Amino acid sequence: MSWQYASALTIGDREEQQDRVAIFHLEYGAAHLLVVADGMGGHEDGAAAAQTVIDIASSQFNQSVIDDPRAFLESICLDAHNAILTLSDHCKSAPGSTCVIAYLTDKQVYCVHIGDSRLYQFNGGRLIHRTSDHSIAQLMEEQDGGFEDETRHSAPQNQLYMCLGGNNELTPEFYASKVSAGDFFLLCSDGFWNQVDVEELFAKTDATAIDQDYAGELVQLASQQAGGKSDNICLAWAHREVDPAERRKRGFLKQLIAWFA
Repeated sequence: MSWQYASALTIGDREEQQDRVAIFHLEYGAAHLLVVADGMGGHEDGAAAAQTVIDIASSQFNQSVIDDPRAFLESICLDAHNAILTLSDHCKSAPGSTCVIAYLTDKQVYCVHIGDSRLYQFNGGRLIHRTSDHSIAQLMEEQDGGFEDETRHSAPQNQLYMCLGGNNELTPEFYASKVSAGDFFLLCSDGFWNQVDVEELFAKTDATAIDQDYAGELVQLASQQAGGKSDNICLAWAHREVDPAERRKRGFLKQLIAWFA
């Protein structure tokens, strides 16, 4: 089995691109790192904060011996947090950034996130996992058991209670799972999931048909959905392919089920 990857971003209707996305690979394909960061702050400051996340992730991934994936991922977050705090000493605004980072091996996925950039895990169109936003809106939804329509529209959707570079205690949220053939991992900024029903979209998407062109089409779709008020948008994904023998086996089982249905 092998991995397929793609990433894309668009500036949307903003004056500057403050989202960043990157995919890194170790030699011989032993492990892979996907990173999405959504910068916050005036103009160049937010972009610099998001780029700081990418730069630190790249440096640590290429220089570290990763025996403890959780410690490795949390170290990226902590180092980026401190670097952005230092950056703020030279900025007019208070820069910050979200991040969602996935470390993939042949058998496991490990993820940390800060803020409201998300990771979704699908298999066969079925949602397996979705990260929980570090936002006031998410807290309200969890405490109230869901939004009424009026509350949904009035909730502070973009207000975060935790971000990199913020005046908050940094506690990266960690997720780990075994990887199965056919697993599909999507990382995206809020500019994407705010405009697209991600679960519905990927329930109808054949993961084997996803490529770089399709990634570009998706970010443009999300931008158009915003009706001229699009945020920056970025996404990255990884798909664990099903080997041919397993694909034939699954096809045969589907035929058997159809015959006896």
